[in-house]
Amino acid sequence: MKLNLRHVTIFLILLAISVGFGFGFDAVCTAVERHNHPRPTTLAASVESNAAEFGIPESILWATVKTGSNFASNAISPTGEIGLMQLTPTQFNFICTTLLEGAPLDAGLLYEPETNLRAGSAWLSYLYGKYGVWEHVFVAYHLGTEATDAWLADPAHVNARGELLEFPTRAAEQYAKDTARAVEFYNQLYYQA
Repeated sequence: MKLNLRHVTIFLILLAISVGFGFGFDAVCTAVERHNHPRPTTLAASVESNAAEFGIPESILWATVKTGSNFASNAISPTGEIGLMQLTPTQFNFICTTLLEGAPLDAGLLYEPETNLRAGSAWLSYLYGKYGVWEHVFVAYHLGTEATDAWLADPAHVNARGELLEFPTRAAEQYAKDTARAVEFYNQLYYQA
């Protein structure tokens, strides 16, 4: 078959349409994911400064807020966690007095975004220092350290590398997986080099 100018032109038009459709589709998908995984400008400076202060990737902070409270500073979970990063008053007291080495603060401050983000960042940093694996951190963030320590101490629940083979509860598994998935989205959408 002999190619003529008409065939080449049709081929080039179809190629341009295909490439354009691909770029358009990618742009729409990215816009949808950015809508589903936002970085509200009202929190951006606080997330950036807390991430730097406590040595945590920004994507971890964004994902923790997204998964826990979906950016609602007045969120209260059925089990009593409060604010953006879903901390209990007991955790908040420990964070203020032990991790931040300050005076205990009124638990009502958990509704204040800056205070909640700082306390939650300190807590994540502490948990990462303790466990060194984000999946374990997410489990401990959801269940608490005592339950997580007991679970990880049982060799039936971890492999030779110390990775979880199974999760302590279905809710902890869901929280850890949802948070890890959100971290991946934040990294892909905002932090790729």
